[in-house]
Amino acid sequence: MADVCVIGAGPAGSTFAARMAQLGHQVNLIERKLFPRRRLGESLSPGVMTLLRAADMHETIEAAGFPRVRRVWVKWADGPRFREDLREECLLVDRGEFDLRLLERARAFGVRVHQPAHVLEQIWDRAKWRLTVDVDGTSMHLAADFVANASGRRGVSPRRQTKMGASTLAVYGYWRGASVRTAPWIEAGEDVWYWGVPVPDGTYNTLVFVDPDRFRSAPGSNLSERFLGLIGRSGLMADCRDAELVASARGIDATPYLSSDCVAPTRIQLGDAALAIDPISSSGVQKAIQTALSGAIVANTLLGRREMINAALDFYGAQLSDASERHRRWAAGHYRAVADQCDRPFWRQRSAPFETREPPLLPAFEAGALATTPVELSPELEFVLTPCLRGDFVSLASALHHPRLGSPLVFLGGRELAPLLQKLPPGKTPLQIAQFWSNRMPLKSGMAIAGWLVNHGVLVRQSKQGGAPS
Repeated sequence: MADVCVIGAGPAGSTFAARMAQLGHQVNLIERKLFPRRRLGESLSPGVMTLLRAADMHETIEAAGFPRVRRVWVKWADGPRFREDLREECLLVDRGEFDLRLLERARAFGVRVHQPAHVLEQIWDRAKWRLTVDVDGTSMHLAADFVANASGRRGVSPRRQTKMGASTLAVYGYWRGASVRTAPWIEAGEDVWYWGVPVPDGTYNTLVFVDPDRFRSAPGSNLSERFLGLIGRSGLMADCRDAELVASARGIDATPYLSSDCVAPTRIQLGDAALAIDPISSSGVQKAIQTALSGAIVANTLLGRREMINAALDFYGAQLSDASERHRRWAAGHYRAVADQCDRPFWRQRSAPFETREPPLLPAFEAGALATTPVELSPELEFVLTPCLRGDFVSLASALHHPRLGSPLVFLGGRELAPLLQKLPPGKTPLQIAQFWSNRMPLKSGMAIAGWLVNHGVLVRQSKQGGAPS
């Protein structure tokens, strides 16, 4: 058992604190502001609840009864339309209540919460972290074996930020009125893009994402006037005649970045203190909770398995780097769709990382061939010892490395792949391989894994001579 101090009680901080308490550690959680407090990020991607379920923090959010939506009004490169996904639902939350519920759930797991409080001094004395904390005007001293920084963008020094996209300013305001919209809205403008989301308290949040320099030169004597001018050029509030701004517009930095100093043997950065992804993904909260869950296993390893320190550090750094690069390319693809029609610097800059080059198409493999065509391991496949999450710790496992895989792959469908493939009998069809695995998993699961490996070039048609695949 170790003493852990967490700074910041947003979704990342509360989730990390709860998981560390579940793992048996003594946890202090320090938060600057009283809850509830208004925060951006009211539209949560469908994966958020799956992650919270893994941390046993889902019930308190489900009990809140936050509305769910499947339809979003989109005016992007392919014209205005309602986009609807019948399989997945976004959650529209009051972030003040959402964050408060997560915090109270962490408290229920035994986390000691100090609020309002902020750290005055933080020193490592080669044995412990010594923290001096102002708790509502009273000084308090804490000693910790491990410190997690989940204090958002202010938690990472600009000198330790690697920009992962163009500089972006998010200017936003909340509206109230009988005619405000009831569905999320996303729209591409000439040199900006817009996002609107209804909030459970009846307000409607509108955001403009713009180049900071261009915004400063926009018409208007102050931030609110420039904001209203840009909103007026979109369809966001076009039919909302009685809507009024609840308060003056505000702006925050929305530039994506990656921290170059995200983890060390006695500390870790979580959420926006570790990385910020492009807002076009609308999955910042989901990514923050992901860093908290994996970060808790990394921290537990650093505290409890000294022989795995380097593996734990490598795992967390690689995970953040891979996630940042994956989101960067995904976002660039969306911006490129507009840049191809609107040749403006705003869109060109944001689409720059996008690459259209794809790996060569695989030879056609009909569904019926799964039962009749022998396959073998691709000659491009390698098995490389790689850090991964296993239970409550980081460990080393044999991972699949292949040009068609975006990153090293250890598990698929909850199954460890290397043990399945390293003892694969030769000359078998995908169906026979699934049957060979039937003592480890249901046939249906085996067929799904075998089919995925075929589709990704890991399993290829067996050559007639048993050498390189044809």
